[in-house]
Amino acid sequence: MNVMFYLILVIVIVILALSGRVPANPHKNIILETTLPQDKLTDPQVLAVSRKYKKRLWQGAVIFAFVSLPILIIPYDSLVLIYFLIDLLLFIGSFFYLEVVYIRKMTAVKVNNHWLVPTSPVVVDTKLIAAKNQKMLSVWWFLPSVVIGTAGFIFSLQSDLGQGRWLLGLISLVIIAMFLSFYYFIARQPVKPLTSDEKINRSVNDIMRHHWSVLTIVSALVLSPLAFIPGISPAMPYEQTLAVAAGYGLVILVYVIFIFYYLFASRKKQDQLIAQAAEYCYHDEDQYWKYSVYINPNDLRIMIPDRIGMNLSVNLGRPAGKWIMSLIGVITALILVASSVPLLISDFSANPFELTTSQTGVSLSAPLARTRKIDWQQIEAIDLVDTLPKKQIRVYGTATERYLTGEFQLDNQPAYLLVYKNHQPILKITTKDKIYYYTNKDSQLTRHYFTKLQKKLKAE
Repeated sequence: MNVMFYLILVIVIVILALSGRVPANPHKNIILETTLPQDKLTDPQVLAVSRKYKKRLWQGAVIFAFVSLPILIIPYDSLVLIYFLIDLLLFIGSFFYLEVVYIRKMTAVKVNNHWLVPTSPVVVDTKLIAAKNQKMLSVWWFLPSVVIGTAGFIFSLQSDLGQGRWLLGLISLVIIAMFLSFYYFIARQPVKPLTSDEKINRSVNDIMRHHWSVLTIVSALVLSPLAFIPGISPAMPYEQTLAVAAGYGLVILVYVIFIFYYLFASRKKQDQLIAQAAEYCYHDEDQYWKYSVYINPNDLRIMIPDRIGMNLSVNLGRPAGKWIMSLIGVITALILVASSVPLLISDFSANPFELTTSQTGVSLSAPLARTRKIDWQQIEAIDLVDTLPKKQIRVYGTATERYLTGEFQLDNQPAYLLVYKNHQPILKITTKDKIYYYTNKDSQLTRHYFTKLQKKLKAE
């Protein structure tokens, strides 16, 4: 687990360092969020700031790769996750701060040299406005995603996933709704002629809208089956479960690569078209862009294209934009808490895995997980074992360096585990349909439960 988290951090660091170089390359007449005259984009002062910024990006990446090394030796899974999250947030924050510093440097170059951007008259192309969405894919392309997401929501409600079953289905629907809203905002984007050439303006507009409609539809389709994965896994043989998980993971990897390639391709095509125009219409909006954040209360748009030509940005000058960003922040915070709290409880609580008995049967519970109840009539045998079967496949739950929780396949048999790896003995409860494994942090308490359950089972 430690090695996996470190490798993920290094990969994220490299990706962010590469993507961070994009604003330092001219797009239209903008470099490092600063609007410059076209003939000044290759000025030695401008190139010097750009090169130094790119150099600092790689230096920062190397520093954070070393800063992340302690994650390899942290003994507790919860602390590994917390260190990973803090390191990642600090890294993203540091890179953003670095970008802010060099945006200021580039702005200072512009101000000190009195480089005024030539103003252009506002051009209104009524033909382009009337047919601005001709190249967008139809909204009906979302239909497969809606069908899959709705089916996943219904399936998750009916599946045996405990208290979180409704949440998994809801996530699929929220994802589809999010991409549908993106599609809506893209369709409502006003057109802005960038050159004096009508054909080039139309081509640039068509590329942007076509690419973004494809991305929203593909994203919704790829992510819509999420609710099915945990639900179908416990009912499948472990070979099929492994194949499904590996196949979907490969789809996600191809999807991520496709996004980066498609966005870069869109930006490159737009720049090539604009370079062919005899005259470029300058739009100096630096006063509304504050370090990659758009703030313009007079602009009615909620989402707008960013300045590097690869993303959409939220207008924080509008109340709706502030609500969107606040909601994203709250959701992110909830995800961070939800992912770390169960691990903290499992690592540092005196008795996180609980076993209780009643007149009807045995109950097994873990932090933020559904309680498993086993009727006395279902129990075929109760044993103490020292080791788990070696053939283990995690289906749904947690598998870390210290403990195993959730649904597994052990030697081709369905099993539910609440087990600390370094604690023996292990209580084994065998039923007709599933085998349950349990350990307590106190080994003596595990033995006590074994004796208690045996007596109760004989009495039944």
